[in-house]
Amino acid sequence: MGDTRLPAAGVSQHLPRFRVAHPLAVGEVVTLADEELHHARVRRLAIGESVALFDGAGFSCVGIVDAAARDAVRVRVIELQPPRSNESPLALTLAVGLPKGDKLDWVVEKATELGVTALQPFASAHTLGAASAARRARWEQIALAAAKQCGRSVVPTIHAPLAFEALLTVPAELRLLLAERGDAQPLAVVGVDARPASLLVAVGAEGGFSDAELGAAHAAGFALVTLGARMLRAETAAIVAAALCQARWGDL
Repeated sequence: MGDTRLPAAGVSQHLPRFRVAHPLAVGEVVTLADEELHHARVRRLAIGESVALFDGAGFSCVGIVDAAARDAVRVRVIELQPPRSNESPLALTLAVGLPKGDKLDWVVEKATELGVTALQPFASAHTLGAASAARRARWEQIALAAAKQCGRSVVPTIHAPLAFEALLTVPAELRLLLAERGDAQPLAVVGVDARPASLLVAVGAEGGFSDAELGAAHAAGFALVTLGARMLRAETAAIVAAALCQARWGDL
């Protein structure tokens, strides 16, 4: 048996973190497998070492390593953490026009750190990138790694890419679209009295949105907003928008 001393409150965010398949109970023993076993080998976990476990959907706990061999690492649960205690109260979906290259990799990582609930890639008139099953799988792995790094118990959902027309039907209590045209309002003055539980923010790719798309979004109930006078790169705009929304309606 390993050390049964409980770590101090709050320590779990700084412990090595491993994903498990489902919620666990105190005293239950789980065997790390596949990529989590590889992660444990890289960390060179030792018997008696404290680790954090989470299921990616809100459950997290602290465990003690009971066995540490090359082909098996077993962890015994010693303390449950409050559900979603480190998650934002704002269900924020960040919709991003598919950029070229690997720019969305960076957006996925930073959006995860900022507490985004889901990412929704989409294609529009001026998007330059394309999505594949392999790219989506990569984004999911980036989100998982970022969730481990920043101490989240929820891994953001990476939705399958949508056409712009389908994006306009995605529901949320408040829906915003970043626009460059003159009648867009500053984000700071939109929804002054709003306390949305769910928020959808759409950010165009390198080429922005067409006039027809902006008109369709406005007709569909999106508020057209701007981040200021300077022209931001698409990936910068996405992260700035996520941070501002979390500061205003979330937990930053």
